[in-house]
Amino acid sequence: MVGMQNFKNLRVYEDAFSLSKELYQFFDGKKMSFRTKEQLLASASSICANLAEMAAFESRNQMRQKVITFIGEANETEFWLNLTHETKILPQREHLQFMNKLVKVRSMLFNLKKNMEAD
Repeated sequence: MVGMQNFKNLRVYEDAFSLSKELYQFFDGKKMSFRTKEQLLASASSICANLAEMAAFESRNQMRQKVITFIGEANETEFWLNLTHETKILPQREHLQFMNKLVKVRSMLFNLKKNMEAD
């Protein structure tokens, strides 16, 4: 994939990084289970961290497998967002905002996977 070496130029990286940063800022100082906060922030930040890691791969099969991993991390992030919303830690408005951003990122990841399979 041409241009993968500079992961910071990928729109999906920018959006995933932004979501990760916004989640960190929102949940910083919130009273909640340490484990829940840790899991949510870890799954969200794993998306962009794995994109950065994938930029070093040369094998298309390795890259494809990594994209599947990010999609899994996006799904896990959705679980934690839903759990924090259902337990009244994350208000409705913020839940919708974060979910909209996550859905956009996940859609871009599915498109990346589709494009890799088409090449």
